[in-house]
Amino acid sequence: MQQIGSTRTNPSGSSSGRASIWITLIGMTALVVIFVVALLQAANQNSVLGWVLAAIALGWLLIACFVLWMVRKAAKFGARQIEQAQQEANRRFGRAPMTSPSTTPAADRSILDQKLEHSFQIIMVQARVIAANLPAPDGSTEGDREQVDRALDTLAVTASNGMGMVKDASEPLSGEVIDDDDR
Repeated sequence: MQQIGSTRTNPSGSSSGRASIWITLIGMTALVVIFVVALLQAANQNSVLGWVLAAIALGWLLIACFVLWMVRKAAKFGARQIEQAQQEANRRFGRAPMTSPSTTPAADRSILDQKLEHSFQIIMVQARVIAANLPAPDGSTEGDREQVDRALDTLAVTASNGMGMVKDASEPLSGEVIDDDDR
């Protein structure tokens, strides 16, 4: 497959990743220091209470290590799942959309895209008008032939305008070329 057109990349949130690494590093260092201090106190005083406190500190350190290991494992698994989903979407549908259409600001889309989207919305509305005004198959309602004729006329005009917009587009098409051999 060949990519055509431009691709946008999302800015990465590396500052939050660095902050979480620092917080984890500080927390683990504090637990190690607490364990070492408890171990030294227990060895110096040779009391049962000191060894119990050292064991509790070791337990907390082991729990923190286990949680850190599980979180890293889950993060790697999640990243692998996202990558597989993106590859599957690329394989099936071409390049997966970066954002959903409802969150894309109008300034980021071309005027042609906005006009075509509006044309498709008109077509969907007129299809509902036709469906609502057709005669019922069982003959219970007659339907409104005038409404159906107006909707069909609107569809014809909208399709003609849409075709004109596509033919008049001066920008090259962007998308993905898919060879039948790759499928």
